[in-house]
Amino acid sequence: MEMKLVNYFLAVAEFGSFSAAADHLYISQSSLSKQIIALEKELGVELFDRSKRTIALTKAGETFQKHAYRLNDEYKTMLTSLKEYKREPSLSIVAIPVIAQYGITSYIAQFQSAYPNIQLVLEEREALTILPALSAHKFELAFIRDNYLDTKQYHLLEVNSDKFVVALSTKHHLAARTLISLPELTNENFIMFDKGTIVHELAVDACHKAGFEPRNFYASLRVESILGLVASQAGVALIMEKIFQYHKHPDVIAVPLIETIESKIVLAYPKAKKLSIPAKNFWEFIRDYPK
Repeated sequence: MEMKLVNYFLAVAEFGSFSAAADHLYISQSSLSKQIIALEKELGVELFDRSKRTIALTKAGETFQKHAYRLNDEYKTMLTSLKEYKREPSLSIVAIPVIAQYGITSYIAQFQSAYPNIQLVLEEREALTILPALSAHKFELAFIRDNYLDTKQYHLLEVNSDKFVVALSTKHHLAARTLISLPELTNENFIMFDKGTIVHELAVDACHKAGFEPRNFYASLRVESILGLVASQAGVALIMEKIFQYHKHPDVIAVPLIETIESKIVLAYPKAKKLSIPAKNFWEFIRDYPK
C-alpha cells in the first residue's frame, strides 16, 4: 500500500467531499476518485458510502481511518528519524513573521555559519497555522509566542521577550503622558492586528480584563498600515514595544502601559516528538547563544 493512498483517504475523510479534498491535494477529482477506488480494491472493502449527497465513512472506513492516522504518524516520524543519515542533513523551521524584529535572522546566520552542512529551510506563517503544522511533522521546530501555549505539550526555549505599549498619534490628547492605563482607552477606536494572530488575542483579552470591549475600527497584518492609521488619528493601537521600535513612524509615539502585558518569543517543539540531530544542534545552539 502506498502512503500516498493513505493520505488521499484521510483527506477525503476530513473534508467529506472528493472535490474539496482534490482541491486541497492539488489533483483532479477524477484522479482522486480512481485512487480511492484502487485503495478499496486493494483492501477488499468499501471505505465510503457514496449513496447520499454527502459522502460518509462506512464501518470499514471508520476502522481503516484509525489505522491510517497511526500509519501516517509513523511514516512522518520515520522520515524525521532518517534525516540525520542523509548526505545533506536538513532542518525545517517555521516562524511567526517577526524574525527580523527579534533578532532571529542573526541566530539563523550564525547557525548556518557554524553548521554549513545542514540544509536549513525557514518558513514564515501566521500563529494559527503553526501548531497544526508542527503536529503534522511539516516542521521540526517553531519560533512562536508563548502566550496560550500548553507547556505540558511543548518544550520551550525563550529567545526574546516583549510587552505591549500604546501607539498614539503625536497629536493625540494622551501623547504627552508617560504612562497610560487601559481603562483610559475605553472610548477609543482600536487599530488591531488581524484575528488569528496572538497579539490580536492578547489585546482583546487585555481590554476585557480592563472591563471593556475594544471598538475594532480596522484590522491588518501589516505593521506599516496600523501605524499609518494611528498617525492619521483614526485610532490607537496596542503593539509590542520592540515591533514598534523596529517600524518607527515619525508621527506616532509609543506610551508605556501601567498594566504589564508580556509576550515571550520561544523556540518550541512537541514533547511527544523526537528531534533529529540537526534539530538538536539548532536547539542547543539557540540555548547557548549569548542573549
